[in-house]
Amino acid sequence: MGFEDKRIAIIGGGLGGMSFLNAALYAGLKNIQLYEQAPQFAEVGAGVNITSNANRVLDAFGLQESMTRKSSRKLPCYMEYHNYKNGEYLGHIEEFSQPPARLLHRAHLLDSLKERVPESCLNLGKHLASIERNTDAGAAPYTLKFQDGSTTEADIVIGCDGIKSNVRRDMGLADSPNYSGQVVYRGFVDYKDLPEETAQLLRKTVNFRGPQRHVLILPIGNQETGTDRAAIIGFMSETLDSWDSESWMSRSEISSLHEHVRDWCPQVQDIIEGLRKGSPDGRMLKQALYVRDPLDKWYEMKSGQKDSGIILLGDSAHSTLPHQGQGTCMAIESGIALATILRHWKNDDLESAFQFYQNLRKPRTDRVTQTSFEAGKLASSDSPDEMNNTFNPDALSERMKWIMEYNVLEDLRAKGADVLDFHDSRL
Repeated sequence: MGFEDKRIAIIGGGLGGMSFLNAALYAGLKNIQLYEQAPQFAEVGAGVNITSNANRVLDAFGLQESMTRKSSRKLPCYMEYHNYKNGEYLGHIEEFSQPPARLLHRAHLLDSLKERVPESCLNLGKHLASIERNTDAGAAPYTLKFQDGSTTEADIVIGCDGIKSNVRRDMGLADSPNYSGQVVYRGFVDYKDLPEETAQLLRKTVNFRGPQRHVLILPIGNQETGTDRAAIIGFMSETLDSWDSESWMSRSEISSLHEHVRDWCPQVQDIIEGLRKGSPDGRMLKQALYVRDPLDKWYEMKSGQKDSGIILLGDSAHSTLPHQGQGTCMAIESGIALATILRHWKNDDLESAFQFYQNLRKPRTDRVTQTSFEAGKLASSDSPDEMNNTFNPDALSERMKWIMEYNVLEDLRAKGADVLDFHDSRL
């Protein structure tokens, strides 16, 4: 039975929306369109770490070669920790799950997600203004109205439009996001702009852990494609009084980051100088980190119809802080879960399908939200000079194993045995 022929509208063309579109095409949903408010596809930010739990899904889509071509190669470990004052090595976490983590530019991941998507599915410059719930006999369940005056009709609406989701707002969810107490500075350093010893160090994933702040370096890209450089991500505690932008994202003077780390080790000073060499205007991205409390319900149904509804996916439903690198990974997992459920549901009761999806995903995404908050506290400690019982390689590996070793496809098969019909599935 399922909902393979229903008109499905995806709102949002970032990593979450494009991940769901790939999942929908892979699962065999036949009538699907994506609407992105920007005039072109683009990802703002620095590097992204896609861990094994999400790579298993992307590999199923056939994206392994594309991602690997754009990712850093043969990293010696998952994460290495160094003292912020003298730069000394503190310890490291081995890569403990397969396929290994892939580190690449966010825009390059978006490029990979676009490769297998027909242009006919993509609609740019479509900023959602409202969703009209139609009551006239014979009318489509939903009419989506965009700011450019255009409209489209849909049976099912998937809100993949992030933590500031317009779909979420249209559903009447008026809760306010919570400021985390941290901002994140994001930029890039070319290895040629670093002293050789520092450049070699930063060809690994390195974390300089300081008091109430830390600087994370992700080696993204590779020499073969000429894209290898270090993504610099600085997590700093700041009060809202110091935030001078109405947006959560702005460009800030590199000197603002430097003020936080002025007395840190020589390697961090090398990073600051490398950022300055690579920035024409002496600025870098700065973002205030917000997160929403977990939602009790991720969907609404069309009144009087059992096969039409609206549902949230990714940050619009389960936003999380970036301290475990799982925001995009959770959206990838949720995307394949929802697409598979819509395609292979045994009856035409969409509400029961939506509820099954939420029951499958919500315990995991709620736990990721909580543990990501905890991981941020551990990474920016009051006493960062050394490892301890809660912050050491073994403890940190154990904190992450349940995330990385999870297989959403296996979970779907096990928990969906009675409600999903997989007889013609590619899974």
